[in-house]
Amino acid sequence: MTHPELQTLRSVIDAIDADIVSLLSRRFRTTESIGRLKAKGSLQPVDPDREAAQFVRIRELAQTNDINPEMAVAVFRIIIDEVVRNHRVA
Repeated sequence: MTHPELQTLRSVIDAIDADIVSLLSRRFRTTESIGRLKAKGSLQPVDPDREAAQFVRIRELAQTNDINPEMAVAVFRIIIDEVVRNHRVA
């Protein structure tokens, strides 16, 4: 038998996970549009200055929200690497 409060909290986690996946989908659709624009303009798939600025921003957001900045950067590194991979394939 599971404690009712535990079950409630697990339901909250499930809803948050669904939101995260939905937001990732939205982010990837947006970056897909960016990739098409870059391709039309013969721009490189990677913008090192933008990427560096984003990682500074991610660290600051993580600190503000009491999240381990290194973990946040690692998560976004995976996301950004996937975006770049998709830009190069397109």
